[in-house]
Amino acid sequence: MISGTRYQLTLEINRQATLARDIARAQSEISTTKRILAPSDDPVAAARVSDIARTQADSTAWKRNLDLAASLSARADTTLKAIETAIGRAAELMVTAANGTMSDENRATVAQELRSIAQELESLKDVKDSRGNALFMSGTTLQIPVAPGFSVAAVATREDVFETVATSSGPQDIAAIVQAAADAIVEPDPAVRGPAIQQALDDVNAAVSHAATVRGEQGARGNRIDAMLERLADTDIQLEEERGLLEGTDIPATVARLSAKQLSLDAAQAVFARINQNTLFDILR
Repeated sequence: MISGTRYQLTLEINRQATLARDIARAQSEISTTKRILAPSDDPVAAARVSDIARTQADSTAWKRNLDLAASLSARADTTLKAIETAIGRAAELMVTAANGTMSDENRATVAQELRSIAQELESLKDVKDSRGNALFMSGTTLQIPVAPGFSVAAVATREDVFETVATSSGPQDIAAIVQAAADAIVEPDPAVRGPAIQQALDDVNAAVSHAATVRGEQGARGNRIDAMLERLADTDIQLEEERGLLEGTDIPATVARLSAKQLSLDAAQAVFARINQNTLFDILR
């Protein structure tokens, strides 16, 4: 009789301990909002969650690089807009200067403004990025890795932007074109000045077309980078949703399970205490 009673007590104690463990587990799942607290809880889901976590870590690095590329691209576009504005103004001045009725004083004034534009274009060659490096690198451009085995060039080279304007006399530097235009305007010999101004006007117009082309290409780079950022953001959302479904706690269901377990434990403890309040004394006797 004593042995049987002790066996029943042990079973009941073990059952209540299991309920207590289940309650503690449910409380942990609710507080952490995760149902997988160890790989053994769901080995298949845990392995997939681990894969997703690695992909998300890589994605963070790729996004950081894409943000840098987007920043460089935006900075380049702003600079190219300034180039377009400057060379556009130079073209306006050259059209005015092509009028043979201008006085020497007026030509000198126009030439002075053109030289100022040439200096501005020279200064734009040396624009720095947010890190203090040259925005337009010479010879090669910065290749930024943005995906496994894939990199993007966020900005064109210095040569492509400033030094390869296609003119009738071959590739020329954009600032040098404007400087030559200023020289042509103040040429003292009228017989030389007329053809020189016409050539300078053609070269400046070529520079206008070049600036528009280069900025258009930069816009295409920026659009491509923006599209990659959007795709990365979409992928991150999908991964986060999948991860949540795999390891996330179903709060309503878990709360319901916790309440049921707690009620069962409370009832079991109450019954256990009432039925066995004298049993222990009987056993000791």
